[in-house]
Amino acid sequence: MGPTLEFGDRFIKHVYILTICLTVAIAVVLLIFRRNATPSFLIGSAIGLSLFWSIEFMIRRLIRPGKTQKTKYLLGFIALSKYTLLGVLMFFLFRMEWLDIYAFGGGIVLVQGAIIIKAVGLMVTILRNRDPDQP
Repeated sequence: MGPTLEFGDRFIKHVYILTICLTVAIAVVLLIFRRNATPSFLIGSAIGLSLFWSIEFMIRRLIRPGKTQKTKYLLGFIALSKYTLLGVLMFFLFRMEWLDIYAFGGGIVLVQGAIIIKAVGLMVTILRNRDPDQP
């Protein structure tokens, strides 16, 4: 039996690591070539990572059997505080006139890019290790 395409804890951990590495690398390049776009990119990347983390966190808590009222309040608090923090970050981007919409959008979609890169890497690994006699 050949390898299967699995999305588990290891996959999610690798997405976090890849996203952070890409964020650092792209931020360094932006610092060199477009210094004024760096804050927008970093805030966008933080927003993208926080959205990914909160989705992962909430799904892990919601699908666990035996959830209590305390868990529901915790999830509500996290959702409320997340959007409050995102609003504050957006306020500072607009107020300080740091907003570079392309860098900001690039930071937000960086997590999705990391997910696609990891998924393509897994598929290539599976296809490379597949038995040629198997249909």
